[in-house]
Amino acid sequence: MRKDFSTYTDEELFLFVKQGHKDAFEDIYRRFWQELLDAAYRRVKVQESAMELVQSLLVDLYLKRETISLNTSLRNYLHTSLKNRVLNTIRSQLVRNTYQQHVLSDNSHYASDAASTLQLKELQRHIEESCASMPEKCREVFYLSRREQLSYQHIARQLNISVNTVEKHMVKALKILRSHLKQYHYIVFWCVVSLLLLWGQMSNYFES
Repeated sequence: MRKDFSTYTDEELFLFVKQGHKDAFEDIYRRFWQELLDAAYRRVKVQESAMELVQSLLVDLYLKRETISLNTSLRNYLHTSLKNRVLNTIRSQLVRNTYQQHVLSDNSHYASDAASTLQLKELQRHIEESCASMPEKCREVFYLSRREQLSYQHIARQLNISVNTVEKHMVKALKILRSHLKQYHYIVFWCVVSLLLLWGQMSNYFES
């Protein structure tokens, strides 16, 4: 028999989710789906993209339920996570567009689509090698920023360090990337710098 969760708060409901109650997760899904979808649509302006963002957010909530620790309300956690996903989508699109523009504007280096694909894979390999060469804490901060889409403030709280220390680690990470990606000249470094600048600008814009 299905348990009635209607009288529970969002946070109490999430405790059931952490214990693996799928019915509780379904209730969270129903409670937040529409408001998250509306919030996503206001930012990306494309219904399909908004739906994908919200769906992936809620699926990750369930998959990562055991490791998620709420320091705020569940509603705030979900909206903050959604905002970060939107920002990451924008940043990723910026990098793709910038790279494609340079590919199209330099026929001497990129002769065909196949060559461009190989170049992109090689670039990805160099980036991974650059990250692997970073000091452990520097690499951790960099990954939390890029892969987990966390703001500097969130990273500082999670690692119990100051925001200033997070910024120093990111500056160091940039220097290491620039050093290891010299063969790409300004292309990759410009993309990375633009990425970080956009994060700061868009975070302020979406703060709500």
